[in-house]
Amino acid sequence: MLTYAQNTKEVMIGDPSKTSTGRARVQGKITSKEDKQALFGATVAVKGTNIGGVSDENGNYEFSIAPGRYEFIFQFVGKETITYNVQVVGNGRLDVTLVDASVDLDEVLIEGEAEDQNVQRISAGVNRLNIKEIESLPAFMGEVDVVKSLQSLPGVSTVGEGASGFNVRGGRTDQNLILQDGAILFNASHVLGFFSTFNPDATETFSLYKGNMPAQYGGRISSVLDVTMKEGNSEKVKVRGGLGMVASRLVVDGPLNGGRTRFLVAGRSSYSDWVLSQARNFDVQNSAARFHDVNLKLSHRFGTKNKLTASYYRSGDFFRFTQDFGFEWDSDIFNFNWQSSITDKLISSTRFVKGVYKSTLFDPSGIDAAEVANGMDYYQANQTFFYNPSDKHNINFGVDFVRYDGLNETATPIGPDSGIPAETVFKEQGNEYGFFVNDEITLTKDLALSVGLRYSMFENRGPYDVFQYADGAQRLVENITDTISYGEGDVIARYDGFEPRIGLRFKIDEESSIKASVNRTRQYIHTLSNSTAATPTDILQLSNSYLKPLVSNNASIGYFKNFKDNLWETSVEAYIRDIDNLLDYKDFVDLLLNNHLETDLLAGKGRAYGLELYVKKNRGAMTGWLSYTLSRTEIQIEGENLDETINNGEWYPANFDRTHNFSWVSKVQLRGQSSFNWNVVYSTGRPINGIVTNYRIGSTVVPHFSERNEFRIPDYFRIDLSFTFGRDILKAETRKKLEGRNYSGTLTIGIYNILSRKNAFSVFFRRPDDLSLIPRPHRLTVLGAAFPNITYNFKF
Repeated sequence: MLTYAQNTKEVMIGDPSKTSTGRARVQGKITSKEDKQALFGATVAVKGTNIGGVSDENGNYEFSIAPGRYEFIFQFVGKETITYNVQVVGNGRLDVTLVDASVDLDEVLIEGEAEDQNVQRISAGVNRLNIKEIESLPAFMGEVDVVKSLQSLPGVSTVGEGASGFNVRGGRTDQNLILQDGAILFNASHVLGFFSTFNPDATETFSLYKGNMPAQYGGRISSVLDVTMKEGNSEKVKVRGGLGMVASRLVVDGPLNGGRTRFLVAGRSSYSDWVLSQARNFDVQNSAARFHDVNLKLSHRFGTKNKLTASYYRSGDFFRFTQDFGFEWDSDIFNFNWQSSITDKLISSTRFVKGVYKSTLFDPSGIDAAEVANGMDYYQANQTFFYNPSDKHNINFGVDFVRYDGLNETATPIGPDSGIPAETVFKEQGNEYGFFVNDEITLTKDLALSVGLRYSMFENRGPYDVFQYADGAQRLVENITDTISYGEGDVIARYDGFEPRIGLRFKIDEESSIKASVNRTRQYIHTLSNSTAATPTDILQLSNSYLKPLVSNNASIGYFKNFKDNLWETSVEAYIRDIDNLLDYKDFVDLLLNNHLETDLLAGKGRAYGLELYVKKNRGAMTGWLSYTLSRTEIQIEGENLDETINNGEWYPANFDRTHNFSWVSKVQLRGQSSFNWNVVYSTGRPINGIVTNYRIGSTVVPHFSERNEFRIPDYFRIDLSFTFGRDILKAETRKKLEGRNYSGTLTIGIYNILSRKNAFSVFFRRPDDLSLIPRPHRLTVLGAAFPNITYNFKF
């Protein structure tokens, strides 16, 4: 969202960093400053054209127009006529306040996008939701969550409750580029995935690119989650927040310096230990989990053509399971962005980011008492230009840079009784460069293209020691023959390549279109994990002499159809993806404090393919969406010998593969702000290894396990319900007393997993103390009960 003061009569509609179409949809609301009421019958005209509109009884207007430079004229009887010089760069919203004569003009807000973007948008595989839409999802413990809402969309899944991250079209969790106002996030989860790090009250919009990624995005092969945080409003200081059972949040924002400067302060903090203390399991009762996050944002406008935004983000988590072990992880990000309108057709955006991500695993007591820490320090720099030479071209081009400084992995003993020695595994550095250009071309009124090209290059740099192995031998510790030591800044390995991005949209009519896309993506950083789900102990590993970058080729095609003036939107998409240099692990590896990771990793190929169905209802008493995905995700590891081969070189399912994935999200508006919401989720159980037979050595039973991921855990099924109560549930006389007050609030009561279904996160085998007995399977259930919640949201 961009904001400009009305008294400058200079505004921009649309966000140039987002993909758009040949024509932009302009919407807005016209109100009176004096009584804050909507103006019915106000006119908006575009000078020199026959384009314009008249506001309805709610003050709303809407029309479409080609991107370009225009004069918008707003008029209403008894109000002052206002003319704006408007630069239209994409779909957006222009809200206008008309005033009586001699009254100063207020600010204009530009935001949102048109309902028909499902059909009009050039790129396939793009989902955009706003906070109002995700608030309709019944939330776990009352916390509205951006990432959880993504998992209700087609092509998006997770390995289960308590798992950080999400999987998109067969990609692993580390293959998603997650951006918050352009800054990279390495971990977007709180409390091991139960909540995301995005404060819903401070989040403006978010876009998920899972098909054709515009060329300005790079560094990950699967998808892009681009989250835009709110800026402070320019009218007056406002406060909003929520009080829940496990966490509370507060946002304060407003103007400074006569509106030229705006600020936003947002914070969340949890107090969830008491919930764990109510559990029946003794170990859970003695566990702890808590988190916090803070967003600070300050923006200042220099004249009408320049704006500087500075922000700071901090998040922190703590989790302890009894006195056995625990995790801590935190992020700190400083973000600076300068936007400048160089000419009517050329806009510049310059961004600099400094971030650090740290994680710690600790064992607090006993002979193993120690903590193991790792993380990543990084810098980002980006220069992007947005050029709109005509209504047939929407061009962006630029360069970006990421500097990775891996934090050394360290083991530190805790207390005098610890038998763990202090140890350090040194990490290397890396520079990633990207050069990109992208053009959205309107060839005819029905045919449009998005053509992009990205060139990326990565340098793995020292200081670092690289082991050498005997020629023709396996990469094993016993086969190390020498060590090459690289100094500070020395180039250890270099990789580069082109990444073409092509998208096509053909409109069959105004309510339907066919879209197709083909693109190549590259990724130079890997996340290595000892577990199925992403955890804070995962190791961020740069591509080096032995671990090559991931290269993915992606293709998709889809049919998009809207009905009844965009009341309903539907889509059917098919996709296919193949991945080179995909990593998997040898059996029984230990990745912590491992300075020879290449001996425990195997490289191979990956492939994914699927079909996605999506139906969404945008308006009416009942709104929501249905999504279904039929998919397969498989891996092939075929080495030069049997020890470097998995499943005899045959394709096998990834451990997050789910053949069927279904979600139904719906909201029924009762009256005013009151609503009834539900969420239904079903998915096929994910793959695991299982015991197929056993044999005896003396009196000891030795189990024989299956091929990798040959079996599956039971299917997943869950229903969530929630009720939101607004002021309308109060008695008439009470509502009348509250009229005109700036304060408002809603109360949400919900139940997560109302059926108390014990969904399996995993199935593992435990050997009895008597070694003559066969190991027995055990089901691990993270949330096996119904979780009631209550949250009070307020604003004033």
